Parts: sequence; structure tokens; C-alpha cells
Amino acid sequence: MINLPFPKKGEGGKGEKKPEKPSSQNSQNPSPEQNGGVSHELCKKRLAVLRRIIDRYREQIEMGESKTVPDLKNFIDPKNKAVQQVKQDIEGYFHPYIYEKNFEEAASKAFEFLRDKIENDALPVDFWLSPDEVLELGLADEMDKAIFLCSLLIALDNETARVVVETNGQRHAFVMFEFNGKFHLMDTVHDVNISGSREEVIEAHLSGHEHKLVYEFNNKGYEEW
Repeated sequence: MINLPFPKKGEGGKGEKKPEKPSSQNSQNPSPEQNGGVSHELCKKRLAVLRRIIDRYREQIEMGESKTVPDLKNFIDPKNKAVQQVKQDIEGYFHPYIYEKNFEEAASKAFEFLRDKIENDALPVDFWLSPDEVLELGLADEMDKAIFLCSLLIALDNETARVVVETNGQRHAFVMFEFNGKFHLMDTVHDVNISGSREEVIEAHLSGHEHKLVYEFNNKGYEEW
């Protein structure tokens, strides 16, 4: 008797046994599958199937990905392995790294890393990527990029760094911090890196939408404007 519920795949998540490929007479030109890879057409079909899976279970996925305020604070993790790896790479430009002397340049390098090395992509479903996943995949949306940048700036010893999120129907995330009496705003997705008074940088970057909510957070706290 078959146990219910009936899983499509075998026990332990094992899939079906792959059919053996017929031997090719033209063995000097093996197919991508024979080389252990997959063809371009098969990749396209698999992506289409994955899109169907996401669309079918979008509501359940996004429900599982909803976060509370304490969750947001926990996302900012300057001790994360990926954050520490990028931090060490940046500090390697300085001999030695001294916060008071080198932070502003180090912050620019952090900004450039997230802007240039991590591709921007609006994921097809609300799904949070950890800094480890962002670094491994080389891709993130603007919220995940802002969280990584904020964590990195704190790891470089600036504890004022925080993620700022503007919601006015759509979500827009960037990072602000203070250094040497100035406010700095960094948006790696829209290539914005400005400084000035708090009022100047906010007015320059936030929309004038009347019905908007703005909140900020880091590993120490959360505040709504």
C-alpha cells in the first residue's frame, strides 16, 4: 500500500532514475548532456518550470518570508562571514586601516563593490537573501544590497549606518550614515553617493509622495519617520 501523502519524488527527496542515454555513433561530438551539462533548451524549460512553481506557491512563500521588526534588526550582521570577507578585502587597501583616517574611502569602496560586483535584480517573489547568498550568487535586489552595505559599514566601525526604506506603493531602500559631522547617503542600485546635512541628502533622494512611510533600522534599533 502506498503511504499518503504521496510525494512526487522518492523518499528523502530522491528523484526518478534518469534514463540511460543511447550510445551516440558520433562519439567525437558528445551532446552537452553526455558531457555532464545541460543544453540551452533544457535550461530554458527548467527555468519555465521553476517560474510556474514560484507562481503557484507565491502566497505561501511570501507569507513565510514576512518579517517582524526584530527580524529586520537581525538581518544587519557585521559579523557575517561574507561581510567579514569583503571587509578584509577592503581593509587590505590600507596599511593599516585606521577608522578616523580611512573610513570615508573604505565606505566608497564598499559602495563600489555592491554597485559593480553584485547584479541588480528584482526577484520574482518576496524572498530575503542573506549576505552569504548575495556573495555566492552575485545578485540581489535593493533591500538585500542595502542590508549587505549597512552590515559592511558597521563592520568597518561606523555604528551609525542604517538601512532607510521608503514605501509609497513601491519599496525603495538605501543606506545612510554619519561621519565627520556630515550625513552620507548611498544607493547602490541607482548609483547615488551623496553627502551634506541630513535635510539636504533626504530632500535630494526621497520622493515627494504624500502618502509614504519611511523607516530606518540597523542591528541596534528601528525607527519610523
